[in-house]
This record gives sequence, structure tokens and C-alpha cells, in this order.
Amino acid sequence: MKKTLSILTPILFLATGLLASDRSAALPEPIKSISKVAHSFQYYTEQADLWKLETSKNDQNPDAWLNYFRAARYANMVNRDGQPAYDLTAIVEKIPTALHNTFEYQFVLFINAEWDEHRFQFLLKAHEIAPQRTEIYYDLVTYHETRGEQSQSMFYLEKLFEAGEFPAELLAWNYNLLASVEPDAILLTYGDNDTYPLWVLQSSRGIRKDVKVLNINLLLLDEYRTKAFSQLGLSAIDLSNCQDTKAMYLMVMNEIMSSAVQPVYVANTTPEPVRQAFGDNLYLTGLAFRYATNAFDNLAFLKNNYENKFLLDYLRVDFSPDSVSSVLSGMNLQYLPAFLLLHQHYEASGDKFKAANLEPVMHRVAKEGGRESELAAYLSTYTNTSYAVESAISVRSLDKGLKKINGNLFAFDTEVTNGQYEAFMMDLVKNKAFDLLATCQAPRTDWRSLLPSTLKSLPDSEIFENANPDDPQAPVVNLSHEAAQQYCNWITKVYNASTDRKKAHKKVLFRLPTEGEWEIAARAGKKDSPYPWGGYFIRNSKGCYLGNYDVSGEPACKDCPNANTDRPDDGGFFPVKADSYFPNDFGLYNTSGNVAEMIDQPGVTKGGSWMEIPYYGQITSRNTYTKPEPFIGFRVFMEVVVE
Repeated sequence: MKKTLSILTPILFLATGLLASDRSAALPEPIKSISKVAHSFQYYTEQADLWKLETSKNDQNPDAWLNYFRAARYANMVNRDGQPAYDLTAIVEKIPTALHNTFEYQFVLFINAEWDEHRFQFLLKAHEIAPQRTEIYYDLVTYHETRGEQSQSMFYLEKLFEAGEFPAELLAWNYNLLASVEPDAILLTYGDNDTYPLWVLQSSRGIRKDVKVLNINLLLLDEYRTKAFSQLGLSAIDLSNCQDTKAMYLMVMNEIMSSAVQPVYVANTTPEPVRQAFGDNLYLTGLAFRYATNAFDNLAFLKNNYENKFLLDYLRVDFSPDSVSSVLSGMNLQYLPAFLLLHQHYEASGDKFKAANLEPVMHRVAKEGGRESELAAYLSTYTNTSYAVESAISVRSLDKGLKKINGNLFAFDTEVTNGQYEAFMMDLVKNKAFDLLATCQAPRTDWRSLLPSTLKSLPDSEIFENANPDDPQAPVVNLSHEAAQQYCNWITKVYNASTDRKKAHKKVLFRLPTEGEWEIAARAGKKDSPYPWGGYFIRNSKGCYLGNYDVSGEPACKDCPNANTDRPDDGGFFPVKADSYFPNDFGLYNTSGNVAEMIDQPGVTKGGSWMEIPYYGQITSRNTYTKPEPFIGFRVFMEVVVE
């Protein structure tokens, strides 16, 4: 039930900044919608200057004023420093009075009014002056959508379709977006290219009419939001006191996600800062994320979408050299997170045919989108075919330590130990995988240096009374997130390559858990319990600690050895043996305390550690890190691929 691949954040969202190749402009060019072809800041400033020159030659040229305004507006939009390069209102005010009754002037007034809900009067006036001008049909669709006039909206959508405004590749992309969601879902979209084509597919072609498509930008308009919320049976919300656009997005999305009875999806074109607000509750299903507060098996859902529903032939051939290709190439990059998740799954499960079949598609998408090097770098983190699998790791020992969590998901009963990790490192040496050795090295810790000054003089027999943290049975620490992933990848290869007839499963995938999966495992069926043992306290009835934490600020246990001294009374100064204390009802040791456990999201740990206060040992607590630490380890989960 992996959600997504955090390393892909740059790949996923730099796509929205993809720009068409530019050439030095000597003559002014008609400025096309940025949703159809995106150019650089330099291009738009050059064009703005050229069109401004045209207005100075003939200030009665309405087309020159419209193109000047649009070039200036798009320059402001793509300016990297976030500062407007042009005063758009000043441009509008310079348009001669004699042009005020032209289509171009009224259209400019409409565009410049931004989100003023009274701006549609200018749009309607422009349409009245020149009903044949199709470039405003998109905005007419929006106007009728906000008013709930579906028949009129469909009329202009059909006109746009007939005019060739929706290339086949763009429609295929949006078809796959619809295929990414389950029946009767709500799909929150963000821009033009992930909204209008969806409405065309639904209204003109009858495809997935069960899905309620709502654009979150339009939901900021009171009239549109009121009608949409009423149809969904949701309470109205007032945005009048909120000036920040992101905050308004979140208010609207929170209300829908928390109150709607239908499943809710978010298109992955939605900006990352907005999606990040929903944290681990978004599960990747293709070109969308499913919002869920409980664990959701998105990998099975994603596989079914890719293998049985998506239209992907257009990704296997060269893109058409049309005006939308630059934007479409950027949109196609949105496939990569899902494709990489599937590819990693196919590789780990030994399905080489499916993995190989997916690779040309991934490389073509990455190449067209200018992200080939990033793709290659990520693939190298889990694919290594330069050596055969030769291992001393016992497959039966892997089976022995697994405990069932639910369905086809298992977890090891302990965190990975020094002994287990050392066997992995020896395998790398034996297989001459020298490129991984440096990455996966776990530096030794000077444990005594971590003691408070009052305890540094204690003998080893007291400091390490309940095992030395460097012993084979203690959890391994001081590892990078990548090293933990490589360990999972390696034992996956070892297990799947084994011909041992007594191994429990034919093919499996060992991996780090999602946060939701980790919490399910730690909770072990105890609903709403803050700690794995089911209680609200960190001690048993005798006052003894149930986990290994930093309890220096806690009262001493009167019945425990060393009570009322400077040493902790929870059993250890540092990590103790991985199977210490009592396991939870799933048979998992130390899901609270001992060492904090990495999850699939880099920089996040769960479960707390010997160096953290008990608060971080609660199931729902999380902590962050930026580098390997002597209090961070990991626990491996296993997903059965073939029984």
C-alpha cells in the first residue's frame, strides 16, 4: 500500500514550469493562451515590447493592445522573482477611448478583473460584440458553470471541441485522470488543461459522468461554490475574510474532504504546497491522489488502473509537433511518480517483463519533459543488475521473523539488528557491489560521549548492563534513508531469487512502511490507543516503564533497581536488544521507544526512541530528522506479491 515516492517531488512539480523552446523575436507574434503553449519570461517581455511598439505606431489597433496586454500579463505570471514586471492596469488605462466598444477592450477588462465576480459583464459584452471569437469560449464555459447553466456550458464545450481546441493526446491524458478515480467520486482539479477536457469527455462523449469534477480555483467564486456545495449536501463556507489564496484552497478542500460522503480525489496537477497540507492522507492512484484517513491499498488500485484502464499508446510514439506539445509534455511528467512506483514493484516482485515494458514509456515521458537525468538517478537507487544475487542470508530466517498485519502485509517483529545488517553488508562485499557499500555504511557511535558528564565515569558493566548497542541483537542505527531502502531491495532480491521450496511465499516486496501502515501495525487492533500496549500510560501497575525513552525528567520507579539515582530506570541508557520489553498484540517489539523507525517518507520517524521523551512514543506522534542519527533505525515490512 505504498503511497508515492517522495524523491519525485521535483519531477512532479517542475513539470508545471516546463517552457517551450524560444527563438529571438524580431516580429511580434500572436500571444496564445499560456495553458496551451508556455514560453519563458524573456520571450514574453520581448513580445510585450514589440507589441507596445505596435501600439505606438497605431494606437487605434485593438489587436495590438490585446496582444501587448496578454504578453505583459504572462510575463508577470512566469517571472521567477514573483514581482510584476508590468503594471497591467496602467496598460488598460492607456487604451484609447475610441476602442472602448471593441471586443479586444472588453476582453482585456474581463481578464484584468481577475477574480472579481462582476467581471463577467465585460465577457458578455465582448461576446455580444464578436460572437464568432472562439478564444473567449473557455471563459463562457466558466461563466455558465458558475451559474449552474449546464446546457449552455455544454454548448460552448462542444464548440471548442469542434474547433480542435482539445488535441487527442490531451483528451487521452484526461481520460486517464478520470480512470484514476473510483465510481461516484469527487475529483478536485486545478487548471484549464485538467478541467475543460474532463467536462468535454463527460458532456460530449458520456465518459465517466459519475465523477463530480470541481475546479478548486472556481470554488473560490461564491456563486460556483454555493451551487456545488448545495449539490453535495455540504454546508456553505464564507471566504470573505480570507485574503490568502492558498488558505482559501485549503478551507474549501478541507470542507469537502471532511464532510462529503463520496470518495474524494485530488488531481496531481494541484500545487505541492496545497497537497502537502494533507500530509500522509493522500494516496497516489495514477494521475490523482485518493484522500483517506485510514490506510488505503493504492498499489493494487494503481496496478489495475495502469494495466486495465489507462490509454497509453500515445506515450509510446513521438508526440505531435503541435502548439500544445510543450504543455502536454509537462503534463505527461505527472505520470512518472505512478510509473516509478509500479516499476519498483515489478522489479522487486521479479516481474521483469512488466518492468521492461514500462521502461520505454518512462524514458520517453522523461525525455520529452526534460527530466531524463532525474529519472535515471532515481532508477539507480533500486535497480542494480551488475551482479547476481549471492547471499548468506537465510530465506527461512526472513520468514521466521514476520508477523501478519492485514491482508498481504507483514512486518518483522523487531527493528533490523546490527547482526542482520552486517549480513547484508557482507553480501555486498561478496557480490562486489562496491557502489553500494559507501552508501549503506553505518558509522559506529561513541556511545560514552553521549552520556551526561555525571555518568561518563561509570564502568561498561553498568552502562551496557542490558546489552551493548553495538551487539548483534541491538537495532542498527546511524543509517541514511537510502541505505534502509537498499537493505529492503537487497533482501527482496535474495528472497525472490531463492529456490528453497519451503519458503512461505513465491514472490514478495520488502520495503519501508507508509505512515498509515506503520500506525496500523503499532496499534495492533487497539482502536484509539495512544500506545501499542493499549493504555494511556508509559508504566505498568508496578511503575516500571514499558518502553525505552528519555525519562530523565520523569519520577523514578520505586520498585526498580537504581531508583532515585542519576541513571534512568527504563532499562537502558541507549538502545537495548531489539526484542526487549513486551511485544504488542501483533507480536511486534519496540514499536514505541528504543529506536525511532524510518518510514517511506524521508525525514520522518515514528515510535520515538531512547533519546526522546515518551510523547514521541505515541502511535500518532511523528518526528523529523535531516541526517543519520544514533537513535534512528528502521523496521522492514513485507508485501506478498505471489503466494
